[in-house]
Amino acid sequence: MRSQPTVLLGVTGGIAAYKAAELLRGFQKAGMDVRVMMTEAATRFVAPLTFETLSGHAVHVGDRLRADFTITHIEEANAADIMVVAPATANTVAKMAGGAADNLLGATYLAYGGTVVVAPSMNTNMWRHRATQRNVALLREQGVFILEPGAGELACGVYGSGRMADPDSIVAEVKLRLQVERKTDLRSLHVVITAGGTREPIDAVRFIGNRSSGKMGVALARAAYDRGATVDLVKANIDLPLAPGVREIDTPTAGGMYREVMRLLPETDILIMAAAVADYEVVTPAGGKIGKSKSEVAVTLAPTTDILCEVAVAKRPGQFVVGFAAEYGVDGLVRAREKLTRKRLDMIVFNDISRSDIGFNSDYNEVHILTPQGESQVERAPKETIAEIVLDHIARAVRAQTTEYQTQS
Repeated sequence: MRSQPTVLLGVTGGIAAYKAAELLRGFQKAGMDVRVMMTEAATRFVAPLTFETLSGHAVHVGDRLRADFTITHIEEANAADIMVVAPATANTVAKMAGGAADNLLGATYLAYGGTVVVAPSMNTNMWRHRATQRNVALLREQGVFILEPGAGELACGVYGSGRMADPDSIVAEVKLRLQVERKTDLRSLHVVITAGGTREPIDAVRFIGNRSSGKMGVALARAAYDRGATVDLVKANIDLPLAPGVREIDTPTAGGMYREVMRLLPETDILIMAAAVADYEVVTPAGGKIGKSKSEVAVTLAPTTDILCEVAVAKRPGQFVVGFAAEYGVDGLVRAREKLTRKRLDMIVFNDISRSDIGFNSDYNEVHILTPQGESQVERAPKETIAEIVLDHIARAVRAQTTEYQTQS
């Protein structure tokens, strides 16, 4: 690869096309040279001159193909280190999945021999439609990396999944794909990951909960599946797009999560407890809704089952168990070290939840990875990047553990 990698950015005709300018800037800040290719529809949202000015290169636009025009630009495209289509409309996703080459972008995709990353953007009903999901699955089978859209208010006024992935997350994914080939270091392993925040009912309406979005756990699940693992995601109250290829199990309460983890444990090779599990539950939740009155209402709490402590007792030799320590303030690192020993973990990942720029409800995280052998710090980065780094550490430790057991036997 050249010292300055080249990104071929395909922009299609969705409202998120304006975000492609921000994405282009993000690639440049990461030290990449960007060449832009647009569909005719995209030019009705953002003028090619915008991308020409930002990139310093001519922008190629084409919905009708000419042999001389197409061959020249396909040859240029194949010189790129990676191809990114963002935003990718439902129409473009369908054309790419079906192998249509009726415009310049489609022909280039078919002729391109490198890594391709696609960031879909569309109406939530279009995204959830079986035809779109089939097309996305076909692209994955072709080796395309899909950055699933996030949830939020869409341009059409509907709330749901369909928003193009955050430009910073796309840049992080591209950086990762440029640095490493697709990893298969978790192939044939069964990985169980918990994610989200449990909610303990007070009555039929109210609950005791926390602000965990589940983004870190979902990022870990997607990355583990991408590395070849069979993945079960035991999730609590997560409003995020489904993790492709991952079996998802809903466990809204701490008790439900405990039961599922223990049920799956005998066949689990790697357990990653990334969920924020409640420490206390209401002893006797009310059957209906507690009405408002001027009287005080007493709620009696009891400790929930400590899942990791139970796992430590039941785990078999060779299983690898990872905990997450979401602690408040820098002193939390001390508490994380204590948890690593007390809960007999193979690894614990600490992050400081006193910071508003990482952790709960953020797309970013900054962590310390602790093992009995040592510690390392991972600077602030998108959670997708943090997930890959955490799995790098896990894969290395599992290989070392396996080698040790083979030597002893």
